[in-house]
Amino acid sequence: MEYPALRHAVRRAGLALTTATILGSYACVMHHGGPAGRADNSVITADEIDSSHAFSAYDAVYRLRPTFLMSRGRLSLDPRVPPALPNVYVDNMRYGDASTLRDVAAGSIESIRFYDAAEAQYKFGHGNMAGVIAIITKH
Repeated sequence: MEYPALRHAVRRAGLALTTATILGSYACVMHHGGPAGRADNSVITADEIDSSHAFSAYDAVYRLRPTFLMSRGRLSLDPRVPPALPNVYVDNMRYGDASTLRDVAAGSIESIRFYDAAEAQYKFGHGNMAGVIAIITKH
């Protein structure tokens, strides 16, 4: 005797179990910082900066998270306007463009965080459409 409804229910249960297993594994990887052990790729910690032997904030970012320095594309249709780069904030105060990272000594940094455009606009206000590289210094 064949039970198609039972066979269908078993398949659905198997699919649900497989999906739950995959999602559970993903959640564990994300909770423990992924395979590389980093909890958040948008943050560079003081320990990472120390271990990189960087001299400036620019060196640290370039060595540890070079994607922070990538252009986020053009913000204007005018071809004379260069592609946008993130603004730099030090201790929540506007510091300048990405070139000013060279002026911040690596030894003075507690953390460096990249905020994407939406986060930057919310936290730091207008004028940060390419994101923000925010530095918190040691006090």
